[in-house]
Amino acid sequence: MIRKLSVIFLFCLYACTSMNRTRLEEALNDSEILFEEKRYSEAMTVCSEAEALAHRLDDQFSLGKVYRTMAHISNAAYRYHDEIQYLKMASDAFSNAEKPFNSLYVDMEKGMAYYNVSDYASAEKVYRDVLYRAYEVSDTALQAQCLSAYAALTLEVSKPDPSLAIDMLSRVANDLKCPLSSSDRGVLAYAYSLSGKEDEALKWAEKALASSQSPSEKAQADFRLYQIKSRLGYDSQALRSLEAVMEYSNSVEMASLMKSVASSRKDFLDQQHSVTQHRLRSTRLSAAFVLLSLMSVVFAMLGYIRYRKLEAAKLLAEERAETEKYMNIAEDLQAKLKTASKRLPSEKHMSIARFDVLERLCEQYYVYEGTPNLQDKVLKEVKSVIQGLRDDPKMLKGLELMLDRNCGEIVKRLKEQLPKLKEEDIRLFIFAASGFSSTTISTILEKDKGIVYNRIWRLKGKITSSDAHDKEDFLAILNA
Repeated sequence: MIRKLSVIFLFCLYACTSMNRTRLEEALNDSEILFEEKRYSEAMTVCSEAEALAHRLDDQFSLGKVYRTMAHISNAAYRYHDEIQYLKMASDAFSNAEKPFNSLYVDMEKGMAYYNVSDYASAEKVYRDVLYRAYEVSDTALQAQCLSAYAALTLEVSKPDPSLAIDMLSRVANDLKCPLSSSDRGVLAYAYSLSGKEDEALKWAEKALASSQSPSEKAQADFRLYQIKSRLGYDSQALRSLEAVMEYSNSVEMASLMKSVASSRKDFLDQQHSVTQHRLRSTRLSAAFVLLSLMSVVFAMLGYIRYRKLEAAKLLAEERAETEKYMNIAEDLQAKLKTASKRLPSEKHMSIARFDVLERLCEQYYVYEGTPNLQDKVLKEVKSVIQGLRDDPKMLKGLELMLDRNCGEIVKRLKEQLPKLKEEDIRLFIFAASGFSSTTISTILEKDKGIVYNRIWRLKGKITSSDAHDKEDFLAILNA
């Protein structure tokens, strides 16, 4: 009898284990399919189920594959710190499963993840280890990949080593006989530029651009071209390359947004379909039809009430966000203009009285926060001060006098040494030199931050390319 029970127990155990094994393989396959379809939320859910099954079966190899997929999902969602943690767990799992080949490739991905978060010291440590291990097992492809990544890293550190980057990529092409990618050629071009070999730099930059096979590679090549031409002083050409990079970045962001909207819409439709199926099944129970109808009405009312509350909360949050935005600008203006008022007590024509308005403004914000009066009382005064900076020449003149008095007549020297500068460039210089943040300047000029960045960049280019005697002073105060 005991023997029969033991046999039955072992059979049940085997059947259960076999079923869990099948479920684990299906979960691994489904997670990879969902990841390829960019359904990251669903893929992460399936990975969590696979992780639990792998722990239950003590399958370290499958656990490593699960963690690697979770790392890839985190990378696609730009959660690089999560990606690093999952890659560490995947490497440990593969090591426990005695799969050094898989562990080696995961470590390579871990080095690239450290590079993405600008932890160059950790990335370099990982690349050295992977390169040594890849050489030991004679893995040429991994050696080439590691050398390419290492070469890019040497140009990003605080003290770039272009000669080392050139040597590494030469080993890839000559010793390992691996073709250089468009990205490798861009790195090589920038390394030559840092070494002062401008002809070689331009040649390899053009090769990188010509060999790019995707919009991403083309954007990388354009960025390298921008770096090189900027170093050469070809400002207009460098700006065109930078604009191409920015156009690609904007298109990627728009595509990502469209994918998020499509994913959200699919989730909503799936939920609606699930609710509809549930209601169809419920209607078959005729005895409970009335009760279920009443419950549906109640739930609908609760949902509508909750929806209205969420809408109201959303509107309130938007109002608070707008208020905080203007308050940050107001505090910035208050600090700058109040400093001006202290240093120029006799300059009454500069409308210093507006500084007291800003002082009362901050007091009103804290008094009326959370009340219906906040929006009218605070935003009205903030906008009036910002409008003054836009239209009132006295306020701009006050900032100019403050800079001249405290910075060795910096604006006066700028006008004398660069007489061809437009009024809008002088105005932008005064705002930037006064220490206003990009948010404040973009609000005053009613321009996007990207436009403000570009205008400041072009202003710096005009100053750099000029023959002004004090151009270093002008650039220094803009970069402060």
